[in-house]
Amino acid sequence: MDTTNVAAMASQLSVQQSAQQQMVATLKLSNDQIEAQGQAVLKLLDAVPVPQGNVGNIINVKV
Repeated sequence: MDTTNVAAMASQLSVQQSAQQQMVATLKLSNDQIEAQGQAVLKLLDAVPVPQGNVGNIINVKV
């Protein structure tokens, strides 16, 4: 194997490693975003007011 091939292989491996590191960073960011969205949804659900009436109340109407 001559030095040109070794240099080309080293360069290619470096590019692959950089690409893998970028993919890992992207996946971590997307997982963080999904978690943040889930927490935001839970906060929104907690903010929804709970109805105070009972279902099935009997209303007497006299005519």
